[in-house]
Amino acid sequence: MTKNIKVIFVLLALASFSSTSNAQQNFLGEQPQFENRWVFGGDFGLGFSNYGSNILISPQVGYRITPAWELGSRLTYNYYSYSQGSLKFSTNNYGGGFYTSYEIFRGLFAHLENEILSYEQVYYNANTFEITKRERKIIHSIFIGGGYRQYFSGRAFASIMILYNLNETLDTPYSNPLFRIGFGFGL
Repeated sequence: MTKNIKVIFVLLALASFSSTSNAQQNFLGEQPQFENRWVFGGDFGLGFSNYGSNILISPQVGYRITPAWELGSRLTYNYYSYSQGSLKFSTNNYGGGFYTSYEIFRGLFAHLENEILSYEQVYYNANTFEITKRERKIIHSIFIGGGYRQYFSGRAFASIMILYNLNETLDTPYSNPLFRIGFGFGL
């Protein structure tokens, strides 16, 4: 029986590899050509725990200057709630920025982004758990990094990125490194 399982596993792996390589065959040497050069997409995130929730929505629109070089802008909205004992609060953070990415080789790309975020910090008394102050700050982040883009067709893709915030401070809501998983499609 273990021999049959090994044979089935090898066949599934080969089938998966061949379908993946067929899907990528057109894209290994060249960038997919969209009818026009507009690319839409973005990323989103959901996080829930016993202490609260975190919801992130970040749509983006880009334009391909060349088949490998894309410029664009993105908006960011983040809802965050926290609840532990008598300490309960929620915040809304929002902003946007500009990005550029350049495909280096077969789906691997470099990414640079400049973001301005309106971020609300909440201060509380550690003894009484009462909120003492809410302060909205403008946070400027410069992200640099790269990732991989997997094409599903000539128009759709998913991507994963690892970014490093060059302006990380104690007030920054992001911690280095920042991981993003997103999607996109061309029209």
